[in-house]
Amino acid sequence: MEESRHVNNQNRKGWLAISFILSCFLIGYWLIKNNNLNMPSATTSVRGVLYRSATGAPVEGAIVMIAEGSYEHPDIAAQTDDQGNFSLPELQVPGTYTLLINYSNQSKRLTVNITKDSVLRIPL
Repeated sequence: MEESRHVNNQNRKGWLAISFILSCFLIGYWLIKNNNLNMPSATTSVRGVLYRSATGAPVEGAIVMIAEGSYEHPDIAAQTDDQGNFSLPELQVPGTYTLLINYSNQSKRLTVNITKDSVLRIPL
């Protein structure tokens, strides 16, 4: 009789250990899965060029700002050079961002999907 009680206690401890380990794995999986939904895969600088749609001429001195996006971000803005080029640093990608572009007393709001290798060509 004493021997069967010892075996039952060992079985109970084994099942408790297995249940504990399985619970830890399930909780860990849940935490990782939920955190990865909100985590970007990378940050990158996104390059782009602004040009006039009618002539193809570059738009110099325009201000390109991130108005809103898929992720929280610091205030990011860039000014185009004489060739219409700009660069927005440290954007989390992939993501969808709304750009606010101010140029020649005008403004344009544009939503773009950005990936790691995006180069934006924006006609104005």
